[in-house]
Amino acid sequence: MLNVAITPEEARGSKHIEALYDRTDQLILKMAIDEQNNITAQEIFEYNEDRTLRRRAIADGKGKVNRMIIYGDEPMSSNFISLVFPDRNKSDFAERTNIYYYNKNGSIRKYKFLSLDHTPFGEINYDYFDEGLIKLEQWRDLLNGMVVRQFTYNYNPISREYIMVETDANGNEVSKIGITLPRKLFTSELNVNDSNREKVRDEGNTLEESSEIIEDILLKKADGWNPTKTIGYLSDPDLFSSPDLIYLKTGDTLKVNLFNLTEVHVRFFILGDQDILTIPLSKIDEIERRDGKVIYPLIYR
Repeated sequence: MLNVAITPEEARGSKHIEALYDRTDQLILKMAIDEQNNITAQEIFEYNEDRTLRRRAIADGKGKVNRMIIYGDEPMSSNFISLVFPDRNKSDFAERTNIYYYNKNGSIRKYKFLSLDHTPFGEINYDYFDEGLIKLEQWRDLLNGMVVRQFTYNYNPISREYIMVETDANGNEVSKIGITLPRKLFTSELNVNDSNREKVRDEGNTLEESSEIIEDILLKKADGWNPTKTIGYLSDPDLFSSPDLIYLKTGDTLKVNLFNLTEVHVRFFILGDQDILTIPLSKIDEIERRDGKVIYPLIYR
C-alpha cells in the first residue's frame, strides 16, 4: 500500500516509512524500514523561522549523510558566485539550491549549485590522496564548461609537508602555501590501508569552508527534536564540538576557539569563557585548527 497510514503493529514485518514531527507538526525525520525492522535510509529536515525548508540531509540507515541539500544562501555558493560571476546581480542567485555530496568516509566529494529553475551553474569537485588528504580542488563554471579555479596539493609523507598551489582559469599560479601536518595524523601505529584509511580521514582532511558549514548545519536543531536518539553519526558530539588546539613549548595543550592569528601572537577564547586571551607565538610549538590543519608554523608563504 502507498500513502496509507498504518499502526505500528500492522507495519511490523513489512517495508514501510516512519516519520517524526516536531511540536509544531513539521516533518523533521523520515525513515525507511525493512521487513526486519531495520532502518535502511533516512531524511532529516531543518526549517527557517518562517517555516520554509532550509536543509535536507539524505543518510543511510546508520545516519551517515551521503547528500545534503541547502536551499537559498550559504557560504560555499556565495564564494563561488563572487569569484565566477562578479558582475552578475546577486538577486539572480537568491533562491538557489546547493547540494553537498559526500564520500562513504564522510569527506566532501562535490558541491553543486543550481539556479531557481534548477539549471546547474557551478560545482566544486575534490579528489584525495590515499592518506585521506585533499589532492585536488577544482571550481567549474557549468554555464561555460570552464575550470575557473584550481587548487593542487602535494604531500610528502616523510616530512609531513603539505603544499597547496592555486591556479586561475588560464593555468597561471595565483598563490602557494604549505604547512607541516600534525604528528598525530600519522603515528607509527597507524598504517594506511583499507581497514584504517577512514580513521586517518576522520581526524582532519576537511577544508575550512566546508568544515564550518557542516558544523553549522547540524548545530541548529529543529525545536523538540532529540537527534541523539535517532540519527547516529549525525549526532556524534566529537564531530561538531572539537576544539582548536594550541601546543605550548612548556608541553601543555590548550583547547580553545581561535579568534585570529598574526605574525607575533594568537588570540583565542578558552572553551566556556567569553574573554579573549593572547599568547605570543614565541611560546607556542604548534597551532592546530579543529579540522586537523596546522596553521602555525607555516613552511611556505
